[in-house]
Amino acid sequence: MSSPFTTRPGMTSTSLRIVRYAMLVLLLGFGAFAYYQSQHVVRDPESLTNLSAIRWVGYGLCAAAVVGIAVLRQIRERASEAVRPTLGLLGSAFAEGAALLGAVYMILGGEISVYAIALVVFLSTWTLLPADSEA
Repeated sequence: MSSPFTTRPGMTSTSLRIVRYAMLVLLLGFGAFAYYQSQHVVRDPESLTNLSAIRWVGYGLCAAAVVGIAVLRQIRERASEAVRPTLGLLGSAFAEGAALLGAVYMILGGEISVYAIALVVFLSTWTLLPADSEA
């Protein structure tokens, strides 16, 4: 996809791979920090944080990411080869958002389930929306 502001072509498959690896490093690093914090947190009995609601929002984001990836996969089949890496990045970004919410949920005192599911969905985008246009 070409930018209307520059004459450069859109994202290449190589740059998509680099961005996805950077996203993975961020997710794993923030997830490790969140897990460490969740194991060493002192629970505040008077906290007004509604962890149950945040957990369900996280599950909803995971489901929305799966639906978004399915829609992007169908759009990708009909799109030109120049647009495909950008669509792959969009799918990965949906799942990354869910994983980041899962990490925040862990920091607030929740369990690892939302983060783990979202991380699996993120990694599945590498196969479902591959960087190579031929795939």
